[in-house]
Parts: sequence; structure tokens; C-alpha cells
Amino acid sequence: MSKKFFAVLLFCIVAAFVQAQSMKITPKDFVDASDESKNYVVLNFAGRSQNDLYKTVLKYVNSYYNNPEKVTTKIEGEQIVIDAMEQKAVYTTYLAAKTYYDFYYKITLDFKDGKVRFAPNYKYFVSPGGIEYPLNGRNNFMSKNALYGSSGKVARKSLQEGLDVFINKYITEFSKSINDSKSNDNW
Repeated sequence: MSKKFFAVLLFCIVAAFVQAQSMKITPKDFVDASDESKNYVVLNFAGRSQNDLYKTVLKYVNSYYNNPEKVTTKIEGEQIVIDAMEQKAVYTTYLAAKTYYDFYYKITLDFKDGKVRFAPNYKYFVSPGGIEYPLNGRNNFMSKNALYGSSGKVARKSLQEGLDVFINKYITEFSKSINDSKSNDNW
């Protein structure tokens, strides 16, 4: 438990220093950790034009995903939508055994001069047995078929924590890549 807590704390601290932006999963989907009324964060890249940011993010997406043409739709220079899956993105532990879940998600990226609006959406988890877990649903003592039950209570805290780590790590790596791209032009 302390390793998970430390990992979550470390990613939150790193995210705070890199962009001062973090998100968390709730029964309403991902929200800005500092303002739950927003389902997005705005990442600032001072001095970068809208077109430059769009091209840089497109390069990042092309390097991050195996088949970027299959997971992205674009409005040239304005928006990139990523509809993808991360294998073994999060896990639960039961009787000292880890069970990994694949995570299906969607990220909408909108561009302005010096800014990227980052809006992720939870689609569902898939268990090793192929069962899909939506964001909200009916859960009971024996069967947990959704991340959050009808009362809004989280069914598996470790999956919730894992999603928070996943999305904040993604934001951190994404932001670092965009910032580093400016200095990697001299080759």
C-alpha cells in the first residue's frame, strides 16, 4: 500500500512542477483536480504558436502510438482527438496476485497560441477475462461491474488510484515532450 501511495504522491508532485496541472477520475469522468467543475486542464507553452503546438503534438502522438492513424482524428491546426487503449494500464491486487486491466480512453486536444486544452474521457476497462467495466453502474458485494456504483462510491480504489496516476503521468510526459521539442531542433 505504501508503494502505491508513494507512486501517486510522486506523480502528483512531478505533475505540479511540470505544469501545475493534474486531473483525477470521479463518477462524472476525469476532472481538473483543483476545479472539479472543469473536465479539462489547460497546458501553457508560452511563446509557441497554435500551428507550432499542433505540429509538435502531432509528432508526439505519432511517436507514442503504434498506429497513430487508427487512433486519431484531426481538424488541421485546431484539434486532435485520440481514441486509444493502454494495455495493462492499471491493476488490482488480491491475495498478493496482481490483475491487470486494459484501459480504453479518449483525449481531445484543442489548440490556441501558447495553450493546449487537454480533455480526457474514460471509456471503459477490460479485465483479463474480457469483461468491460464502464465508469458508472450497479455494484454489489459479490459483483463489481463498474468503477463507480450507482451511489457514486468507488468499487475498486486501486483502479481509481491507478487511473489518477496514469492520466497525470500522461500529462507530465506529454508536457515534457512538447517543452523538449523546442530545444531538440538543432540536430
